[in-house]
Amino acid sequence: MHIDSKSRLARDARILIVDDQPLNIHGLESLLEREGYAICISMSDPERVIGQFVSIQPDLLLLDWHMGDVSGAEVLQRLHDHIPAEEMPPVLVLTADDSPETKREALNAGATDFLAKPLDYVEVMLRIRNLLQLRMFHLQSQSHNQLLEEKVQERTAQLERTVAELKEVQQQVIQQERLRALGAMAGGIAHDFNNALMIIKGYSDMFIQQEDPSRDPAKVRESFEIIGKASGDAAEIVRRLREFYRPFSKDEEDRRPVDINQLAEEAVQMSLPKWQTQTQARGEFIDLKQELGDVPKISGAASELREVILNLIFNAVDAMPQGGQITIRTGVQEGQVFIEVEDSGTGMTEETRRHCLEPFYTTKGEKGTGLGLAITYGIVHRHAGIIRINSELNHGTQFRIILPVSETAEHSSTPIPPIPPLKVLVVDDQPDICHVLSCYLEQDAHTVVTAENGCEALEKFRNGHFDVVITDRAMPKMNGDQLASAIKEINPKEPVILLTAFAEHGRFLPNDIDLQFSKPASLHLIREALGKVIAA
Repeated sequence: MHIDSKSRLARDARILIVDDQPLNIHGLESLLEREGYAICISMSDPERVIGQFVSIQPDLLLLDWHMGDVSGAEVLQRLHDHIPAEEMPPVLVLTADDSPETKREALNAGATDFLAKPLDYVEVMLRIRNLLQLRMFHLQSQSHNQLLEEKVQERTAQLERTVAELKEVQQQVIQQERLRALGAMAGGIAHDFNNALMIIKGYSDMFIQQEDPSRDPAKVRESFEIIGKASGDAAEIVRRLREFYRPFSKDEEDRRPVDINQLAEEAVQMSLPKWQTQTQARGEFIDLKQELGDVPKISGAASELREVILNLIFNAVDAMPQGGQITIRTGVQEGQVFIEVEDSGTGMTEETRRHCLEPFYTTKGEKGTGLGLAITYGIVHRHAGIIRINSELNHGTQFRIILPVSETAEHSSTPIPPIPPLKVLVVDDQPDICHVLSCYLEQDAHTVVTAENGCEALEKFRNGHFDVVITDRAMPKMNGDQLASAIKEINPKEPVILLTAFAEHGRFLPNDIDLQFSKPASLHLIREALGKVIAA
């Protein structure tokens, strides 16, 4: 031990002496003073040891074993009852009883060391020094461990903040990636939507200007059929857009039998503005072929898997700046369904192929975020599938997605029985929509009563009898959900159908709503809805 550390130990160490014999105390104090120990507190009354111990917090306890009314064993027991084990200093028992039984008793009671009187000066000083060194190392270790624990807690908190920030950034970047894909579709969507509106507006203006449209009934019927098809196309554009951007709900595992061929066809139609309209406007031409095999259904989230195919189509288009060919194939391989998206574009180097599925890895510069394929990989992984990539520089790329077949049995739809004439309450804050629905229903011999808000509808419901209620959701004074709850309180068995521009057909059914579907609704869809709720 170095002289400096030895002198520092003697200077700083706090030693408590407990002995009922003043001569013994005096002798120990003299020895300790001679060795330079400056802080020595002595007491001859063991009853006061707890208070003194807490007050001075000694680094070493020199304890006589056989004392008057309170023995050394009782002193140790009281100390252990009041002092945490990690705060207990070393205890050196000093006693004239050197029998093996006493030594075992002292060590078993918690003493650190044991010396028999009369004391050997050199030995007792060496024991005291060694025990104080152990105490010093123990305190240093405690302090070091506390610092480490604080640093670990600080680092843990910092890591938690960093992870939270990364998750937030990840969500933002994924949002940006989807918006980028949406932006790529937006121009073509506007093109297709404007074409549909042009047809509808053109024929409407034409009939308004005609003095007597009824002179040619065949032409009138043909014109209205064209208007109907155009409005259906416009509704399909909105549906595709909503399906593309529909967020996946963690509270709802959207796993159901999915037709991968249907998803491929929908993805081709949704991405048509990207691979056809926009490229043709730039003077480039892409030929997209579909080679769809006879495949069984798979279990999955339709919107997520559709997004996978969309991402692969977008990726293929970006890989063909001068145009080229995209081929989409489906089939069965070793009992599993696969879908391939192959292009004749620039291809990838081996390094790009190895890293292309990693987040933020991109070769498109500012035009890409590096998340399209990473999102694709995440979706495929969640569906227990795998991705295989074949690519060669200047010879195109092939992505093959392999997915397990669904074991869910398909249920055939039950035919809807003929619907008898019904009395229907129609609620919508748009008078024109009330009028259209009334015309639909009256065409099937139903009796219709309309209301332009929830309060008016509730009053009419209280004063009359209705077989079914068809209501909009977003209305002033009382919305559709509130109206449905009020109606169910009056008649729990009353069928309520929610017809809204915000709903997703067949999903997220609110309380007190028997069925919901989205606008625009065809006559056929309304007939189906009435048949289902009446049959139920």
